[in-house]
Formats: sequence, C-alpha cells, structure tokens
Amino acid sequence: MKDLLLLEWKKFSSNAVFRALGLIYVLIAPFVILAGKDAFKDMPPPMPSSKVFYEFPSVWDYQGYIGNWLVPFCLGFLAIHIVASEVSNRTMRQNIIIGMTRKEFFYSKLFSILTMAVVATILYTISTILIGIVNTDGYDLELIMDNNFAIVRYFLLCIGYMSFALMLAFLIRKGTLTILFYFLYVMMLEPIFMLIHVYYFKNSSRNYWPMNSIEDLMPFPLFKLPDYFVNKEWDFSILLPYSHAMGMTVLYSSIFIFIAYKSFMKRDI
Repeated sequence: MKDLLLLEWKKFSSNAVFRALGLIYVLIAPFVILAGKDAFKDMPPPMPSSKVFYEFPSVWDYQGYIGNWLVPFCLGFLAIHIVASEVSNRTMRQNIIIGMTRKEFFYSKLFSILTMAVVATILYTISTILIGIVNTDGYDLELIMDNNFAIVRYFLLCIGYMSFALMLAFLIRKGTLTILFYFLYVMMLEPIFMLIHVYYFKNSSRNYWPMNSIEDLMPFPLFKLPDYFVNKEWDFSILLPYSHAMGMTVLYSSIFIFIAYKSFMKRDI
C-alpha cells in the first residue's frame, strides 16, 4: 500500500489540477463557515441565532454541511481526474505494460481516495474543534465529542462521493464526459428521479437513493427542526436517520467500488 501511494504521489504531486483543487479544499473547507458570522447574526425566528453555527455541539453539523458541498466538487473531481488523466495520457497502459498488474493499478486509485478521505476528515475534525473551542463558553470533553459520530459520518461522506466518481471514471474513461455526467447526476438527475419517486410512491423509500443517502450523512441542520421545514403532505421524514444513512453509504460505496473493479479488470486498456 505504501509503495502504491508513493507512486501516486509522484504522479500527481506536481499536477496542476491536483494541486489547485487540493489547495482550494484545504484553504476553503476549514474557514468558509466563518464568512457568515456577521451576515447571519440577526436572523428572525424560526431561524436560530448564528452562534449555533460555531459552538458545540452544533458546529459539527454546520461544518459538516459545508463539506457536503465542497467534497463532491473538489474531492469528487480529483477522484475522476486521477483515473481519466491516466487514460488520456496513456500512462495507465504504460504502467501495466512495464509490470504493474491491473489489481495494483486499481488498488493505487482506491488507496488514493481512502487517503484523501482520511486527510479531509482530519482537517474537518481539527477545524471544527478549534472553531468550537473559540466560540463555546464552558466547554468540556464530553460536550466536544457530543457529535453523533460526526467524524465517522464525514469520512463516509468523502468515501461515498469519491467512490461514485471513481466508478464513473473507470466506466466512462473520458475525463470531460465523466465530469459532466457526474455533476449532472449529483445535481440534477437524481433529484428528478426522487421527485418522480415521491409522486408515484409517496413513502420514505425515496430517501434511499444513492446520493441522497450520502448527503443525509451531513444534511442542512435546519432540516432537522420540526414543523418549519417539513412538508405536511408527506407522511415521512425528509431525512434519513444517521444510522440508515451510514449503512446505505457503506453499501453503495461497496457497490460502486465493486463495479469499478469488475469493469477495469474485464475491459481493454
């Protein structure tokens, strides 16, 4: 694993796209929440005071929700790039011709997204704790860790989006086409499918679509408030319980990785 990760680092550490997106995520993800500190300080009811954005335990949810936007854009794009760029530059074929097995090549990409997920989760954890400590009066360790497995949920969020992106990259292989379909599905197609689902079935099964399951790991926190943000015509919650979202994300991520592996092992290089 170490050797494969070192090889990937040598390939992409000087890559302009990899460095730009990685830098954007590292610089924006920890601090973008602070931009709203003054803008939302006088919100009317039922909106909460802006203080809840930054104090324990709610800071875990608001910081996680920001990641729910940045991860699919930055890390999802990178998961596609590390595969599609090798196809377009013919380095995938070259690596296998000179001795790397197909399994080793696939595992190098899988280990790469796992590593990016770990780094992103560490960044999320450290930034959330620091913001919470600065803005919470009378905090203690119990209050800091009162987060409903937020750290695990954030890690699964990263894996969920990147495994989907990785699957598409191995299936489509064309960088631009893969990116277009990835964002089209995440932003438009699945929401449309879910609306059709609700129209015909009107039950909570609509919550179990892949991207929605992943998104519900770190949903918009205000959606958890009763009455104000719930459609009274729907006889079900608009959010999955965290345990269900975690279980479905593990299931979908495993399916995405399995499909990516099978596709790569069977197709020509």
